[in-house]
Amino acid sequence: MMKQKAYNLFKEKLFASKLKPGQFVTQSELTKLLDVPVGALREALQKLEAEELVRVIPQRGIQIAEINVKLVKEAFQLRMFLEKEAVRYFTQNAPDEVIEKLESEAGGIIERAKNEISEQLKNDAQRFDFAFHETIVDAVGNSLLSNVYRVNYDKIKVIWLETVYPPERIIPAMEEHLEVIRAMKGREPETAAAAMEKHLIISKNRALGI
Repeated sequence: MMKQKAYNLFKEKLFASKLKPGQFVTQSELTKLLDVPVGALREALQKLEAEELVRVIPQRGIQIAEINVKLVKEAFQLRMFLEKEAVRYFTQNAPDEVIEKLESEAGGIIERAKNEISEQLKNDAQRFDFAFHETIVDAVGNSLLSNVYRVNYDKIKVIWLETVYPPERIIPAMEEHLEVIRAMKGREPETAAAAMEKHLIISKNRALGI
C-alpha cells in the first residue's frame, strides 16, 4: 500500500536526519522528498500524527516532533515501565543460547572499542543497543506490548538525533548491558530489573544533558 510506503519512508528519512526535530515542512516538500502521491502522504500523516511524530498545523504546515524535557521524561518513563517487567520475564524464560549471544555481541563491541572507535563500530553499537532492548520486549510474546514499545521507541530515536553518542560512551553502555545480561544468566529477575533501571536512568539523564 502506498500509505504504508509513505509512512515507512518518512521514518527512514527522519532517522537518517533528512528531517530535523521541530522542523516545519510543507506537503509538497514531503511528497518530493519521499516520492509518493499526496493522497498517500495525507493518509500516512494521520498515523504519524497519532504517534506524535508530527503535528499538522493549519496554515503553517507539518512540524516534525519537537524534542523537549516533557517528551524525554515521558518517553523514558514509559520505557522504564515496559522494560523492567519485560526483562523480568526474559530472565526467567529466555533460552540460554539467546542470552549467550547477547553477551557475546556486547563483549565483542567492547573488545573492538579498546582498539579503535570507528564510524562502523559506532553504528554497530547503536544497532546492538536497539536490538538488545527489542529482543527483551518481543520475547514476552505480546503484540500489543511490542507495538506500544515500538511507537515509544521511535520517540527515543528522535531524541537521540539531537544527542551526540560520544565514542567514550560505547564501552560504559555495553558494560551496562552486560550487567543486565549477567543477571539474566544467573536467572535473577529482580537483579536484572534493577540493572535495567540503572541503565535507563543513565540514558535518560544523558538525553536531558545531565
